[in-house]
This record gives sequence, C-alpha cells and structure tokens, in this order.
Amino acid sequence: MPAKIEELNKKNPHENWEKHVNDFLPMMELYQYKELFFDDLKDEEELSIEEIREKVWKSFYENLIDLFVIKKSDFREDINIEAFLVNFSIVPKNGSNSQFKTIGDYNMINSHPIIRLDDTRYFIPDSFLLFKSIYESPFYWMINDHNYINQASMNRGKVGEEIAYDFLSSVFGTNKTYKSVKVRTKKGRDDTDIDVLCILGNKTLSVQVKSKKLTELSRKGDDEALKNDFHGAVQDAYRQGLVSRQKTLEKEAKFIDESGNDIALSEEIDDGYIMVITTEDYPSLTHQAHVMLEKKDNDPFPIVLTIFELELLVYYLNDPYDFLYYIKQRISLMDYFVAEEEMTYLGYHLNQKLWKMPNKDRIFLEPSFAQTIDRNYYPIKAGLEISDEGDSIKKRWKNENFNQLCNELTNLNEPKITDIIFHLFDWSGEGRENIVNSINSTKQKTLNDGKIHNFSLLPDDSCSLRVGATYFSLNTDDSEELTKQLLTLCQARKYKSKGDVWIGFGGLRNSLNMIDMVVFNNDKWEYDEDMENLINKLFGAKGQGRLINLGKKIGRNERCPCGSGIKYKKCCG
Repeated sequence: MPAKIEELNKKNPHENWEKHVNDFLPMMELYQYKELFFDDLKDEEELSIEEIREKVWKSFYENLIDLFVIKKSDFREDINIEAFLVNFSIVPKNGSNSQFKTIGDYNMINSHPIIRLDDTRYFIPDSFLLFKSIYESPFYWMINDHNYINQASMNRGKVGEEIAYDFLSSVFGTNKTYKSVKVRTKKGRDDTDIDVLCILGNKTLSVQVKSKKLTELSRKGDDEALKNDFHGAVQDAYRQGLVSRQKTLEKEAKFIDESGNDIALSEEIDDGYIMVITTEDYPSLTHQAHVMLEKKDNDPFPIVLTIFELELLVYYLNDPYDFLYYIKQRISLMDYFVAEEEMTYLGYHLNQKLWKMPNKDRIFLEPSFAQTIDRNYYPIKAGLEISDEGDSIKKRWKNENFNQLCNELTNLNEPKITDIIFHLFDWSGEGRENIVNSINSTKQKTLNDGKIHNFSLLPDDSCSLRVGATYFSLNTDDSEELTKQLLTLCQARKYKSKGDVWIGFGGLRNSLNMIDMVVFNNDKWEYDEDMENLINKLFGAKGQGRLINLGKKIGRNERCPCGSGIKYKKCCG
C-alpha cells in the first residue's frame, strides 16, 4: 500500500493525494491490524481469491478475540494472578446465570466479568465491568463472614472518610483540612461530628461521607426501597451537615480534630457549604438529590456527589478558590440549572461558567457537556502520561495577569479575601482582562508622572447584586497614607453608586506588586448626610479619577477611557 501511494504522488502529488485520500484512509486505519488477518498464510501458497478471503477473515475473527484476552504467562509469577482470576472469572455453562430474569436482577457478569476460555486464557469483554467488580465485590465477600460484618461496616465508613480527606486536602492543604472532627458544646457534650472539614478564609465546607449501598429492590426501581436507601445515604448526612454548619456560624461550640486538638475557627466565618459524599455508585444521584431531598425553605441546599465525582472535581478544580467557587455556584443555583449528572454541571462550568443568563428562569443542560471533561481524565486513570497542552477546558479561563492579581490577594492573608475572589470570578473574561489592564496602566502612569491616579468600575445595573471596584495608585510608598485615601475613596464611590458591594485595591508607587492593599465593604446602603457632603467634595471637581465600564472590551483604535483624548493602543493599551 505505501508503494501505491508513492506511485500516485510521482504522477501528480497534490491532485492525486487529494483525490484518493478518502479511499486510502480507511485502508491505512485497517492496516494497523494486518497481523490479525494473516496468521500462518504463506506467500507461496497457491489459493484462489475466494479461499484467501475465507482464510484471512477466519484468521481475523479468531485473532480479534486475542485483543481482549489475557494469559497467565502475561504476568510475573510473584504476582499470584491465579487467585485474582479465580475470584473474578467464570466458566459459562447453561443455567449458570439462571437467576437473571429482568433488569435489576443479579447478573453473574457483574461479579465475574472475566470469561475463562481454557486453563491459560481469559476473555475480558468489558473492562469497565471488571473495574466496577473489583470495587464492589469485596463488600459481598465480607458480609458473608458473620464474625467480621460489623467490623467491615466500620472500616468501610472509615476508608470513605480517608479517601475524601485525601482528595480535599490536596486542594485546600493539610493545614486547612481536618478529618473526624468532633463538635462539642460548652457543656462538654458532642453534638455531632464532621467527617471532613475544610476552611478557606471566611468560608467552611462540611463534608459528610456515607457508604450505604443501593439494595436490589432499589436497583429494580422499587419506589419505597429507593426512598429508604436515599434516606440512609443522603438525607441523614444532610441533616448532620446542617447541624455542623449551624455550629460553625454560631461560634459557640468547640471543634476538636482527630488528635484531640482544638481547631481555631476565625470569627470572620460567615457562611458554610454542605457536601454529602457516597462511596457507592448511585445512578442519577444528582437528580435524586434535587427531587427527593427534604429541606426547609430557608435551609441551604447541599451538593451531593459520589466519591468518583469528587475525584473529577479535584482533578479539574485543583485550586481551593476555584473548587469552592464551583460549590458555591452549584448550591446557590440549584433551582436554576438542571442536569442529570454532576459531570454535566462540571463540563458546562468549565466551558461557560455557572452564571445566570438574562431573561432565563431555568436552564436545562444537555448531557453532551459531560463529554468535554473526558479528554484528560480517563487516559490518566489508564496510566497514560499526558499534559494539559491543547486541553481547551482547562485553559478556557486562564489569564496570567488575572491569576497574578488573585495570588497577590491570597498573600494578603485576610479572611474576606474569599469573598473578594469570588466576586472577581463572577466577572466575565473581558471584565477580568479590563481590570488587570487598567491596574497596570494606572500604576504605570504614577511611575511616569509621579502623581496619584485612580479608576473605578461601576456596578452593572442588570445584575441583582451591584458590585463595584476602585483602584488607587499612590505616588509614594507610605502604606498608612494609602490605607487612609483608599478607604475614603471607596466609601464615597460605594455611596455615590448605591452599591451593594465595593472592593478597593491600592498600590504603592515603587512596589513590584499589582496591589499592596485591599478593602472590602458589603454593608447595606443607607442615606447619610456626612457622606453626601463627602462625595460633593470628592467628585465635585474634575480630575478625581476615571470611570470604566467593566463589561465592555475597549477597541485598540477607540479613544482611551482614561480621558487622554488619544487612541487606546497609544495610551493605556
């Protein structure tokens, strides 16, 4: 076949290649399996074309099975593969799977997904069933040992906590992630416990892990059994999470880690999220949690995941602020976005972000969004070495300058930084780009002319929460003066704009950082006579900073928003 292509190219490389490429591509794809067609057929054999076809296709089908066959000789002797094959293989016989009558019945292929062909060869038709059986079958082996069944149940719960802790501590850090936390009142009584507690600034994440399995009746669709199983796997954990959340917000209880040490919770903690984890594979768990969960109107939703879905979230959202922002959006928009599986929500968020759309009361997400997260995850689970290069969903929202801004914020070590970063994450890609460009250009102006410069981003009137921001570039390195002027300007801007939330960034002249100070104000707006006088003094004259529309991307040939009168590309751009 390669010789034939070369011959065509000699005649007319461009014309013939384009003309015949569609014919050759299927042949080239099949060529990689050429060894399956020719087993012991020799070139000197004189056979008719019909005999050759019959023989090579017979060889193909026989050899095709070998692609899914393992042999004992494929493994080292010290591995003791024999024990594994005995536990997970079966010799098919008539009547060996007679108990399988309908969907939901026990099917032997689920517990014994390897088919024994002979003493040395084993056929694996579906590798996923094998992975699933390796995870689930030991449970049934252990419960058959009546002397061990209680200990097995305790160990399953403990291992579930440990797996969840390992995943979450890789995101939040071991110094902000705690396992087996006791919640103790001042009277010395343990009110409840938290399987895993994560802390990020002024937010907490209380995680409850359950190892309840679906019963056979539930798998068959029995409504009453499904409700009972859901109650044991999710509802009880949610109620426990509500108590834990309440205790973290009330700040009247003690929190003791598994080593007996006190966990110091910040007085700034003002919100907590609840996560329920199941160690078992529950079909349509996300949908069930939305439909079947019993909660009061004022109680927050939890996010309910399997341990496998948690692993996906940790892989794609490995920054603590990215991770908790996703949890916040999922919980706050639980009645707005609707999907069957958590993978669909995650895929949509990675591509579009979980934000409300104008004039839309509810959004139904297509399952196709889940396909976008498969590119890296499954090859990695298969042990393949791959990189993030070309992975569009992991790079979709990456902006080097914006990341620098967020990193500098986290280094300021203020509890409200979590709120500030969450508000920054609410901005569009253009908004993020505009603010970092404006910060850099404003700081450069101060370096160039030695004067104070500032700009403000006004709230978007179309948003339910009016959030604004101000950047103040001081012409000295006096941090006390920066604090004084930044606070005054932010108070005035917030009051004048009647903003719900205002974020203030400040920069010192000779600092290498984009920002050296941040202030945050989310107090409710109220009329104030002193503030009225202040804004008249501050904004009554020209030259008191410039206003920028956060959502609008500035064209390179448009007039610069700083008011210089020249094109953006020759000024701040």
